[in-house]
Amino acid sequence: MGAIETLKRCEVFLGLSDKDLQIIADLPSCQEKAYQAQEVIFESGGEARNFYVVEEGNVNLVLRESASQFHLPKHTVVRTVTKGGTFGWSAVVPPHVRILGATAKSPCKVLAVSGEELLALFDREPHLGYEVMNGMLRVIATSFRNIEQLLVTGKGPPFF
Repeated sequence: MGAIETLKRCEVFLGLSDKDLQIIADLPSCQEKAYQAQEVIFESGGEARNFYVVEEGNVNLVLRESASQFHLPKHTVVRTVTKGGTFGWSAVVPPHVRILGATAKSPCKVLAVSGEELLALFDREPHLGYEVMNGMLRVIATSFRNIEQLLVTGKGPPFF
């Protein structure tokens, strides 16, 4: 699958024209990467450099280092990202630090794009930045609402 088709399937990029998607796909850092099951894509705590879209397979977002302070196992899966989903939004949102790690749950392909390049593109093309950041806000808000719901209702642990 090509970069434009992958971006079209992603909620963050809904509303963008094919021309706008092509601009993102043409960024030098926009590359497809493949990972084997259980392969670490990135660790928590490091600098967030890339934003990712899952093209095929599944990726687990994992709480590792700080899990003990929450009385959770040291390797807790917070969420599984599937085809068309995104992760790594810290690459475009300051302070650009990874809170969670990412590990391939199954063999997967992801589209990786430099957060720095995306932010520079948003400065050059404000309409594009506005649409993408709106999409990103929807995704982040949904994640927070899901966690908040679990915490408030007590239905299941806050991390799954």
